[in-house]
Amino acid sequence: MDPIWFIKAPFERVVTETTEWLNGLGGRSFTRLREPLPSMLQNLEPWAMPSWKQLVVSTAADEWTAVFTQGSDIGTANVVGTRLDCLNIRTSHQPHLTHDGKIVSYGSTALWIHSGARHIRSIQASYQSRWLWTLFGDPQPFEDLDKYTAKKIPDRFTLASLNEYCRALGIERDNSGFYGSNGLLVEEDTSSWTSKPGDKLSREHLT
Repeated sequence: MDPIWFIKAPFERVVTETTEWLNGLGGRSFTRLREPLPSMLQNLEPWAMPSWKQLVVSTAADEWTAVFTQGSDIGTANVVGTRLDCLNIRTSHQPHLTHDGKIVSYGSTALWIHSGARHIRSIQASYQSRWLWTLFGDPQPFEDLDKYTAKKIPDRFTLASLNEYCRALGIERDNSGFYGSNGLLVEEDTSSWTSKPGDKLSREHLT
């Protein structure tokens, strides 16, 4: 599953800051969308790394705005969160998959929390050459610290735990009804790229 970022600021404020910041970098177009989330996410196809598209989406909680990407990790939430001096978080879950002894997908479940530019907490169980466990910063009131003692690293921070922590922050990450129908599609001009990835893989953001 691709990351989903959240910025603790109203949608229009995030749109304004995102547009001003990326306009300064140049080579971007901005399209307002008004449609259900599944339809908006179709605008991010095809899945690609490096990516040239991202999507800012309203939520049912007016204080939170979501950001989706076409595939690549992006810094929009952190940059905009810093500009607005507000809470901004990165959430991700990718199941660890193997086929015929080969790794198809590197597993990872992560929650990174920033307040403005200040990094206040990271929780991550990820597979690289082996499973690694990462904790940074002070524990938050909603954390179940006992789970972090599990023998198997993937059991220390699961998708269920990630979604539970998000709910404690006022984010219904796994509920499609939480996401609103207002969006801003940001596209980078790729006319100067020598090649553009086009792997059309299915994407499932809300699992």
